[in-house]
Amino acid sequence: AAGATVIITSSSDEKLERARALGADHLINYRSTPDWDGKVLELTDGLGADLVVETGGAATFARAVNATAPGGTLFTIGFVTGAEATVNLLPIIIKALKVLGNNTGSVSDLKDAARAIGAAGIEPVVDKVFSQNEATEAYTHMAAGGLHFGKLVFGLDW
Repeated sequence: AAGATVIITSSSDEKLERARALGADHLINYRSTPDWDGKVLELTDGLGADLVVETGGAATFARAVNATAPGGTLFTIGFVTGAEATVNLLPIIIKALKVLGNNTGSVSDLKDAARAIGAAGIEPVVDKVFSQNEATEAYTHMAAGGLHFGKLVFGLDW
């Protein structure tokens, strides 16, 4: 994490423990701690996190805004709870937050990211590799109630 203090949220204690093994500093189960944003504030002496990566979407966006420190960045990359949210702009403006979205970028961006990850010696967490003919199995695995940890990868045989 390049020197950052890492706070991870998940609905699964098992996944949180795996994240700890990978170096996470603080773990929050958002099912047992639904006010997880308050816990983030507690862990950061009331300041919030400099960077929040938001994957939940509509149902969790306001908590993500609350958990982000003044001048911080809220990077939203998912919307598993829905894509349309009613947003209170006041805390975003008062805290001078940077709100960024990402759709994974271009092929060029992906190549640049892969080179940077390789150069830094970072090993991505891969849950399972599927053949290109196993798309249905991969989707079933992904949709099975959050049982996977890390990325699902397709091996392409060309």
